[in-house]
Amino acid sequence: MKSKISSFKRGMIVQDFRMAGWIGIIYLIALLYTIPLQIVMMHQADRLIYFIQNHNLFSVLAGLQILMMFGVPVLLAAVLFRYLQVKAPADFIHSLPIKRAEIFHHHALIGMFLLVVPVVITSIVIAIVHGLLNLDAYFSITDIFVWTGLTILMNVFVFSLSSFLGTVTGISALQVILTYIFLFFPAGITVLTHWNVKYFIYGFPYDYYVIRNIDYLTPVFRLLEIGTKNFKGIEIATYIGLTIVFYLLAIFAYKRRPIEAATQAIAFRYLKPVFKYGVTFCMMLLGGVYFGETQDQMFGWILFGYISGSLFGYVIAEVILQKTWRIFREMKGYAFYSVAVVAVAFLLSLDMTGFEKKLPDANAIEKVYFSDTMHWFIEKDEASEEEREPLYYYHSAYPHAVSVLEKIDPYFFEDKDVIDSVLKLHRQLIEDKNLGMMTSRNYTNVAIAYELKDGSKLVRQYRVPENAYGAFLKPIYESLEYRYSNNELLRLKEEITVDKIIITGYSPSKKFETVYPEQIKEILHALKTDMLTEPYEQMISKRESWADIELLLENNERLYVSWKKSYTHFDEWMKQNELLEKVRDVPADIDYALVTRNDERIKAAINNKDELIAIIKESPETVKIDDPALLEECLYEASWGYDTDYVVLFYYKNSNTPKFNSLANTPSFIK
Repeated sequence: MKSKISSFKRGMIVQDFRMAGWIGIIYLIALLYTIPLQIVMMHQADRLIYFIQNHNLFSVLAGLQILMMFGVPVLLAAVLFRYLQVKAPADFIHSLPIKRAEIFHHHALIGMFLLVVPVVITSIVIAIVHGLLNLDAYFSITDIFVWTGLTILMNVFVFSLSSFLGTVTGISALQVILTYIFLFFPAGITVLTHWNVKYFIYGFPYDYYVIRNIDYLTPVFRLLEIGTKNFKGIEIATYIGLTIVFYLLAIFAYKRRPIEAATQAIAFRYLKPVFKYGVTFCMMLLGGVYFGETQDQMFGWILFGYISGSLFGYVIAEVILQKTWRIFREMKGYAFYSVAVVAVAFLLSLDMTGFEKKLPDANAIEKVYFSDTMHWFIEKDEASEEEREPLYYYHSAYPHAVSVLEKIDPYFFEDKDVIDSVLKLHRQLIEDKNLGMMTSRNYTNVAIAYELKDGSKLVRQYRVPENAYGAFLKPIYESLEYRYSNNELLRLKEEITVDKIIITGYSPSKKFETVYPEQIKEILHALKTDMLTEPYEQMISKRESWADIELLLENNERLYVSWKKSYTHFDEWMKQNELLEKVRDVPADIDYALVTRNDERIKAAINNKDELIAIIKESPETVKIDDPALLEECLYEASWGYDTDYVVLFYYKNSNTPKFNSLANTPSFIK
């Protein structure tokens, strides 16, 4: 009897290699072409330094590596467990005198063998290439071991997950789809739930909770970041643990799976409600987010999104489970689901924890973060202890240039007056909850985070009507700390030399360059004076700038500044040096302008310039302007926003195509 069983087992192994061996061979060839051959080619072309970054082998054709890592294991699991999804092979395999657990182990171990061996062979070839070409400057033997270990871990993890899902479904296509859904599910459900919670809890800091964790919630996003963030021990242990858990769950499900479950969407009856209401819940959240964000968070549209999304999800789930469109008798389950969701939403809106009204005591605050985004707070919060004191930023195309700036924590304030101003604003936002929850097309984001003396944090985020809180925002924006956070030039180190300044306008040939130290000194002084005196009202203006200013620093580093229309001192310097007409657009450059009221037709045609021009020309409200003083007013009010009351077409003397702008304020000549 033992010999017969052994014969059956040998036959299963041979059959598995016949069915899936080609996948392992193709995977091996693909790995060899992707990494060692690519290394040899780039070394011969003397371009290896651009392909291997931070001693990281995952940076070599990273996209292709990730595609294989999350594609090959899924394909392999679908092929090896294909017999489960077809009735005749399932009946035959399970009629053999072999325990179910042993059958599963055979298929699973062969799958892992076909995933591990190509990686090991590739790593050996990489090591040989490393030795022959003396590539210690680019990566080490340790880096090869790291690549090998992580690749094997991710391959086996994805294979175990897909194998488990293959045991709970009876359709191979659904096995593949569910695998990718599960890979993205932690990140997806986190984003959707947090995004929807902010509709019900006033001040909920969605960005803070989601952005800082999103990379760790799915292995796909995590591997995309591996070039800059190495895997930590706890992450490796987590994936090892999850691999073991999915493998054990797969064995558990395989032993209890009904043979007749082949071709069924879900093999186990008790999992069908989980699938049905899970799909319903996810589609409801997706519908709420879609209509909420596209319709400016109007509650009526959010509610419509919840109803339509959940109804669509419920129907689709039932159709998949029942394999028929005749599912109307099952709709009573949707009624029970709706009641449960309404109850949860009602409880959320009650704010039983006091989250919405919580405000720290001024004496307990060490520093406060205030901005229109959570970005810099999250970056500081995620920094390691070595990087924590202090953080600073530089958003040009040359990240290495941060060395030219004074180091600060951007948008973190310790001044007592600023902290008091933020508290006053925050207190008013809490009192104006109903106003804040109202929707408006003109709104601004407010991110507030308190770092308290006991080490705790209180973080809030609001979406408030624009210009409604000017009296509260003004002392914050005009504080010295905020000005230094918001203007890089103010943080330029004194010892750094500016070798050249280039001012580039938005029209062809509008440009000025200088390398004269005296002129550079005067320009910098004027710009810094404007930055330190610019009033709040001008800071929030949507007027487009006159030109872009590029500062070429020592060591070929760069700093960029906008010539804002509120920079009166710099304007005066340009006039005194007779450079105004040389750099920025002036009335003398313009033949005439057409000004008209902004309406829905213009907004709809914003991406079709020919149609836009025709609409403005044909409008009975269009006014033709050629007076230099009025043209100057239009140039000054030219804006990049499209929700203003009036728009303008500038017809330049040296151009056949007019330039379109909105006007930040209604021109004085419009009655």
